[in-house]
Amino acid sequence: MTNLPDTDAVASLIREAAQTEAVPRFQSLAAHEIKEKSPGDLVTIADVETERALNKALSALMPGSTMVGEEAVSENPALLEALKGEGACWLIDPIDGTINYANGVPLFATMVALVIGGETVGGWVYDPMHDVMAMAEKGSGAYLDGQRTVLPDPPDMERYSGCLHLSGYDRELAATAARNFGAVGPLMVLHCAGLEYQMILRGRMHYALYVWTNPWDHAPGLFILEEAGGHAARLDGSPYDVNVVRHPWPLLAAAGREPWRQLREGLFGLQE
Repeated sequence: MTNLPDTDAVASLIREAAQTEAVPRFQSLAAHEIKEKSPGDLVTIADVETERALNKALSALMPGSTMVGEEAVSENPALLEALKGEGACWLIDPIDGTINYANGVPLFATMVALVIGGETVGGWVYDPMHDVMAMAEKGSGAYLDGQRTVLPDPPDMERYSGCLHLSGYDRELAATAARNFGAVGPLMVLHCAGLEYQMILRGRMHYALYVWTNPWDHAPGLFILEEAGGHAARLDGSPYDVNVVRHPWPLLAAAGREPWRQLREGLFGLQE
């Protein structure tokens, strides 16, 4: 197997790129530095420059690896095919939560995953505004802000807090969740998957549900979550696959297998 780079070295490169390219531009963007890739899907100069900096740094750290960045894929979707090969690929989300970033809301993250042979073997989620890094290497556990982290025992289900990204999805499933909101605690949507995963790691949220599962949005956070003892799968029980963007069932990430099962049944009305 390909030798893995030092996780701390990768974290340092991510921190440097975000602090150099994204943070100084925050709340200082000119109108021409914000564009729409498609209706409602924004990209800023900070996304582009942060991705460029990470491409350069990670290529130097791991020569021969392939860069699969969100902004590069928007220009050349064929880049996603590299994830199916045997080589090493870096999945890069330069600014997760671009809508927040472009509107001056300090809820965004820089995320990176290392995928080898179609399998995620490393993940990093960085909150630049609070300088908090979550990271994990396959089989070595998860770390948050420099400390080994294991998910705390969840509370009773009626106290679970979480987020549901169900817009545009199956009306019946959404209606079932709405009818069962009383079975869980408060809902909270940050519009930044990276920070939502960090909130689960901290025990402040207990689940998150996503319809759209672009690999750069979820491979880093899900990998770290599972290394910390969490569980994620499609609502039909099938595992997350980094190569599957659109799937008939949403992805549910939870603070463990039992919370996942309880939510699937108690919130979405789905039986084994």
